Amino acid sequence: MGHCRISPFLNLSLALLGLLFAGCGTVDLEVRQGNTNAAMQPRSVAILPFTLEEPVHEKVAPNELFRDCFYNYFSFLGYVDLPLETIDQKLSQAGLTDNKKILELSPEKLRKILGVDAVIRGRVLSASNFTGGIHAETSINAKIDMLDLRTGDVLWETEHKEMSYSGILSPTIVEIIQDQMDNVKVNQAYYKTAEMFSISMMKEIPDPADSWKEEIRLPKITSIETNLKPSLKLKPNDRIYVNLKGDPGLTGYFGIGSWKSDIPLKEIVPGLYTGSYTIKASDEVSSSLIVGKLKNKNGLTGKKFYKNGMAQFDPSPVN
Repeated sequence: MGHCRISPFLNLSLALLGLLFAGCGTVDLEVRQGNTNAAMQPRSVAILPFTLEEPVHEKVAPNELFRDCFYNYFSFLGYVDLPLETIDQKLSQAGLTDNKKILELSPEKLRKILGVDAVIRGRVLSASNFTGGIHAETSINAKIDMLDLRTGDVLWETEHKEMSYSGILSPTIVEIIQDQMDNVKVNQAYYKTAEMFSISMMKEIPDPADSWKEEIRLPKITSIETNLKPSLKLKPNDRIYVNLKGDPGLTGYFGIGSWKSDIPLKEIVPGLYTGSYTIKASDEVSSSLIVGKLKNKNGLTGKKFYKNGMAQFDPSPVN
């Protein structure tokens, strides 16, 4: 039987094209420079229900999935964030059930209903999920901003399209089939894309924690390091190692995205905390940020996430 030989040049071309179609780059977040005064930074924030501008063919609500995912990652930042259930309950009690009308409310009315300094408004302009032949693609195009309810100013805003793609550019037929099987699970496909979108945004959104140091004195984390690499795909029994440096004598934890939290870190010398987590076969997650936490005796928690890579999981079964 003859063998098909692929040239090294073609292999390289496919690899480069695969990287090109893996996503849509970083989020271009426009921050208003007039709101850098620490005293004016909003403390409490509510994420309003996201709207969907164009209907989708599947029986899913990508705007709701995106909001849930965004909240999970936004909670890593130093804001006091109102739980989504509390937000929805307060809006419902005020007789507000139309998501588009909620986004049109005045800052004064929103502040009276929700009792927060600022809100995040999300409009999913379009969302699509397609699987056919050897091509699978899921995309979310959305406009998101933060509105200061005290002043009526937009503090930051972005419009971005995130896409997860697989198909003929995948390295092997096995991966193509696996990607398509994953894409048929529409909820998971949308959530994966929303997660990529959210993670990119978290790297750009201003974190107010630093501006509160003098007033609140949150536990300080100076650095967080892991053994993760951009190309590393974790499999069952692989271990994630985390080293965190910060204030000494505190309780340390780290989390993996929104699905695994409060993994203990041990202080091995003053101010140096270390810990690890071993991947299990039952862990079903595509990629997640690593978040370190230090908590003091008063319950105040400092947070810092690892920006140089994510925990990426290989869904292939282990033989």
